[in-house]
Amino acid sequence: MPKNSPCVFNASVGFAIVLTMLGAFGGAQAQSAQTLPSITVQGQGEDSLPLAAPGGQAATGARLGMLGNADILDAPVSINSYTAQVIQDRQARTLADVLQNDPSVRFTTNSGHMLEHFKMRGMDVNGPSVALNGLVGLALGGHVPTEFIERVEVLRGPSTLLGGMSPDENMGGTINLVTKRATAEPITEFTTSYSSKSYFQGHVDVGRRLGDEQRVGIRFNGVYGSGETGVDGQKKGRRLGALALDYRGDKWGLKLDAYTNREKIENGSQGMYGLLSGRGIVGVGKLVDVPDARSNMFRGTHGDYQTDGVMLRGDFEINQNLSAYAAVGAANSWGRGLMFGTRVIVNDTAGNATGFVYNVNTVNRGRVAETGLKGTFKTGGVIHNVTTSASWLSYKTGTNNNASQGWPQNIYNPVRPPVFPEDPGVPDFNGFDDILTSFALADTMDIADGKVLFTVGARLQRVRQKISDYDESKLSPSVGLVVKPWGENTSLFANYMEGLSPGDMVPYNFGYANEGQSFKPLQTKQVEFGIKQRLGSYTHTISAFQIDRPTLIDVEEGGKLYMTEGGKKRVRGVEWTAFGKLTDTVSLLGGVSYIDAKQRDTGFQTWGAPKWSANLGLDWETPVNGLSLGGRVVYTGKQWADSGNTIELPSWHRFDLSARYATKVASVPVTFNLYVENLTGREYWSGLFSDGYLMPASPRTVRLAATFQF
Repeated sequence: MPKNSPCVFNASVGFAIVLTMLGAFGGAQAQSAQTLPSITVQGQGEDSLPLAAPGGQAATGARLGMLGNADILDAPVSINSYTAQVIQDRQARTLADVLQNDPSVRFTTNSGHMLEHFKMRGMDVNGPSVALNGLVGLALGGHVPTEFIERVEVLRGPSTLLGGMSPDENMGGTINLVTKRATAEPITEFTTSYSSKSYFQGHVDVGRRLGDEQRVGIRFNGVYGSGETGVDGQKKGRRLGALALDYRGDKWGLKLDAYTNREKIENGSQGMYGLLSGRGIVGVGKLVDVPDARSNMFRGTHGDYQTDGVMLRGDFEINQNLSAYAAVGAANSWGRGLMFGTRVIVNDTAGNATGFVYNVNTVNRGRVAETGLKGTFKTGGVIHNVTTSASWLSYKTGTNNNASQGWPQNIYNPVRPPVFPEDPGVPDFNGFDDILTSFALADTMDIADGKVLFTVGARLQRVRQKISDYDESKLSPSVGLVVKPWGENTSLFANYMEGLSPGDMVPYNFGYANEGQSFKPLQTKQVEFGIKQRLGSYTHTISAFQIDRPTLIDVEEGGKLYMTEGGKKRVRGVEWTAFGKLTDTVSLLGGVSYIDAKQRDTGFQTWGAPKWSANLGLDWETPVNGLSLGGRVVYTGKQWADSGNTIELPSWHRFDLSARYATKVASVPVTFNLYVENLTGREYWSGLFSDGYLMPASPRTVRLAATFQF
């Protein structure tokens, strides 16, 4: 097939479908309102978010990508939505803090690192794949701040149909951030907070609706913080500015978001500890005692990361059965200093090690555009909710680094690196240089007055990778089914979803002879089924799933190590998630996950994929007016630390404690919050950054905050 033919196909098929939809929905206009009742899946232009569930920490629904908002019981996939209340109650400053509530998520970077990466359902989910108001390629890099976020929506499993292909790995699931907007009630809040060791921060949140009809909305969030962290000698500074504007017309609306976020660290970081041999250095080859969680392995180094972005979204009601939307956005980010490469190779059980440190200069650029139609029509007794979407994404990255490596180190008595290398200079876009275009069509059929919801759709994705000279198209079909045999409060669901992710790039500084090589996109397939129930004020989901995807493997040739294609990974699992009120005064948030992740080509279990994980939090509204107490337990089972299954990390658990007291001071409403993470100060290996590289847990962290409502 000629390289340009997919684009021609996209345009011709898309144009034909759009014309067909306009005719169908124009004819449907003549039908009465009784014929076409309001549908469950709402359009992208909907201003209102799904309501918060009882307890306030989770929402009753979330956005299903191009399909719009849906109630959790009407969604054919496993989803959760965490609210601004749980962000405040748990003093969550970053996205990783929020995801501590989700049993399907485990972390591949710790709090001392400059970047946030995760695993969901045993699959990598990297920062650039996080969506912002439904658009990928625009989310903030580094530690993703939460002060300007209203909802954190988690959709588990691959879902290329719903959101398109992301610029980075997200086959374990999709994370969408929904920004705060002006509400009917004016908002003027100031939060001052403290975090151990001596970090202080101020946060202002102001929102207003303007005009006689309150059509114009403005919301601003600003943050400034500075001080020492729990890592010995490390200092951190951060600043955030986020502006959200919107206009609500009779049949159209606009939303504008602009943001800038910068974070700096001074004087080092925790380390990532390699146990395997590599680069001609002998690794200990077995598990060693974890170092002090406060240990600073890289004193004298520094890091700096900034992201700036803007996005505009508009929607228009063509008639009562057909609406259109369009969105555009741009984001630039850069980082320099100790971005990554915070690694040492442990040589023996006494903690003697070989140190490596990198001064990195990295740049990223994202440009995105999306448009679509959503309409409703009826054939016989079936109501069709049809959505089309066309998207374009350009994503470029570049990285330079200078290394200082090979100095003697000890993980239990760390020494300062002899030198922090010079700045390598601003790079060209020498990494990813991808253009992703797609066209999607989906139909959610409402059968038997909502007792059956059947979704079928597909996305044709064109991938152009200039670095690897790859230019092909792939079709990703998906099917979802929801059945409510026993009323509105119980639903059975099933889905077949496909995901498409960019081909991996062989990482630098890991000893591969082909470092920097890019591979073609990878296609992932998932089958899932389960049950969802809303029992009064309590909602829970039980699901079982299987995910299959190709992977890269290590091969030795001519005495050199190469990363190449040929691996196969399968993840099977069962999840239980829950939120809401168990009683009038006790709320639950969390769940339990079991997965079996295996490399089918080798028979080994996948490293960094514990079989059992649990995150369970309870909050109690005490008899004392305004006082709430809470606690959370996080459990992670045993997991393999290497692809050869020779080193096993033991299971671990952690207790967190929270308290909230709402009162008035001089007639001003004030909410005091206390949060203690790792209450007992346990030290343990929390997870893995990569094959054979272990992460220590974060030290005990105390956070205090006071929010004044003026």
